[in-house]
Amino acid sequence: MPGPFLVVGLWAAVGCESSGRYLRNLESPDPGQRIRAIKQAGDRRDRSASPALVQRLEDEDEAVRLFAILALEKIWGTRLGYDYRKPPAERDRAVRRWRCHLETSVSVTTRPDGGRVAEASP
Repeated sequence: MPGPFLVVGLWAAVGCESSGRYLRNLESPDPGQRIRAIKQAGDRRDRSASPALVQRLEDEDEAVRLFAILALEKIWGTRLGYDYRKPPAERDRAVRRWRCHLETSVSVTTRPDGGRVAEASP
């Protein structure tokens, strides 16, 4: 489990990338790239990245899960009971809560290139 200083250090250390690439990097096979993309989404409070961030809550990498919930909390102001350290069954319940939250809070559309865009519902 990362300590608070490690988390703060990692959060500050991850770099910025162009906005076009950071969303694609949420799906990168490299955990470091996923973390950088997650941090950018959180820093930008980019709600369009929310579905991908919720998907990262199920990531095999604990650090990726941690950064995903930190970004979601920054964007939405809540963790909805998610704890990246909990066993998979407990995390799964919280991920279902997140998916339900997004269904009621955002409208997700598919772009012509196959990408997904989420916009806040009125």
